Amino acid sequence: MKKTFVQHKFLLTLLLFLFASLASIYLTGLDGHIWSFLDSGTDGRFHIVRMEGLYQSIKRGVFFPAVNMFFLDGFGYISNIFYADLWLYPVALLRLAGLSVVQAFVSFYVFLNFVTFLTSFWSYYHVSRRYDRSLLFSFIYTLSTYRIYDMVRRFDIGEVLTMVFLPIVILGVYEIFYADEKKWLYLTLGMTAVIYAHALSPVLIAVFILLVIIFRIKILLQQPKRILSLVYAGLTSLMLSLAYFLPIIEQLKHTQFKLTYAPLINVSQTGLTVDNFFHWSLLSDIYNPSLGIIGLLIAILVPFTIWKVKNSAVRDFAIIGEILLFMTTNLFPWKLFDKTPLNMIQFPWRFLMIITILFAIYLAYDGMDWFDQNWKKAIVIVATVGIAMFSGQNLVKQHPDEVDSYQAFNKIDTNSIGVGEEYLPKDADLAALIKEPHTPQVKNGLVKITDFKQSGSKVQFSFQNAKNARIVVPIIDYYGYSARDSTGKVSKLTMDKTANGLGQITVNGTGTVRINYLKTPVQIVSKIISIFSLAILLLLLVWKKF
Repeated sequence: MKKTFVQHKFLLTLLLFLFASLASIYLTGLDGHIWSFLDSGTDGRFHIVRMEGLYQSIKRGVFFPAVNMFFLDGFGYISNIFYADLWLYPVALLRLAGLSVVQAFVSFYVFLNFVTFLTSFWSYYHVSRRYDRSLLFSFIYTLSTYRIYDMVRRFDIGEVLTMVFLPIVILGVYEIFYADEKKWLYLTLGMTAVIYAHALSPVLIAVFILLVIIFRIKILLQQPKRILSLVYAGLTSLMLSLAYFLPIIEQLKHTQFKLTYAPLINVSQTGLTVDNFFHWSLLSDIYNPSLGIIGLLIAILVPFTIWKVKNSAVRDFAIIGEILLFMTTNLFPWKLFDKTPLNMIQFPWRFLMIITILFAIYLAYDGMDWFDQNWKKAIVIVATVGIAMFSGQNLVKQHPDEVDSYQAFNKIDTNSIGVGEEYLPKDADLAALIKEPHTPQVKNGLVKITDFKQSGSKVQFSFQNAKNARIVVPIIDYYGYSARDSTGKVSKLTMDKTANGLGQITVNGTGTVRINYLKTPVQIVSKIISIFSLAILLLLLVWKKF
């Protein structure tokens, strides 16, 4: 039997990952119902509309939309600029293949579980060359309480995607600061993938890297090549990410959004109390943010066992994990950061994502030799799976009202733009916007409007005998919309702030209004630079010049 396992270890490992990926996702059953939790102050519906909007856009032949026109029944929402769609294409492809919304969503979740198993296993094995420890690490990390909480309670697709690539980021940090600094490409690739997954996660990772720099400052001064490697990684990642950052900066320059005008919450308001953290972690509660019982035990054991750890990276990571854990609580003076860029993280407990992987590394390293035999590691793995399944089933029992039929889940509310409504113009009122008509409305002057039609971001109608007629059109006028292809006397398209940010034009005489979203020069050039940078990077890798 042992010989068979060795011969087919790779295949058996993949099958184990697939089984665990399915077993830990209790979201759906065989009775046509799905436990969704999508209507309880989460952004779950928002992300589902993002996915469906991408699918609908591809069906229209627009493969890289800047504005998601599925939102708000066709008014559009520029979430695509601020929340990159790159990693949502698998869902769109599943929808194109004929799967329903719920089928594509659950399949995507299973896929994310499976890929997270792969990236975590590979990253740890790349350093340790130990199959057993790598397997243990992949289970502790992938089925961690906080990650399952992110998936099934918060439905935070951005953070869940970040946790797919976080092991590669940590591998890159390890290579630059502790091992072979010439392998800085891991950090570049990991960070770039995270940037295209979630806007806030790079900020959390930057705090972690800053702490690593502080811990390694003496070595960095002695070995300045490591600093240079960090710069290389940062600059390369920046070039690959210009297609993401520059369009955001451009939009913020031209439009005042709720995102920047009125932050939803201050970071000082959301730190965990120590009591709640211990209580939720002890129960592996996935209704609230916590480390779970395994993470809590590691946090308690680190101060008493760290002296036995000889590996400087593992030791530093564990101590940094404890520091970040303190920062998740209301004991940390977050009030000092309310008016700083760090306020954008909103919830200090987001650091639990990084703490989870740092503590998983510590446990898998096993500096105390507690898991020196494979059967002991197997017990931990089984316990990890069991805790994940128990926590999920417990959540379902406590909140039975969140079970929806497949039909109800497939019925999408396109007004679900996120709790903070971040990407609406600052003066827009969502309730009033929803009530706005989805046809051109004459606000002043005289005009006859005919032949109105809309397809995605394209709006077209004819007008006759117009006399200084001001018309509000049924799209939010984000920067990039233009009426330049219109015929007749048609003014420039502008935003009507009294109509919740919808576009407006003034027409005279007879003609045709044609409005469409046109990619801006900044969007086009930044994408070319990032693609060109990627091509150069790939060529260097192929030629082994890197």
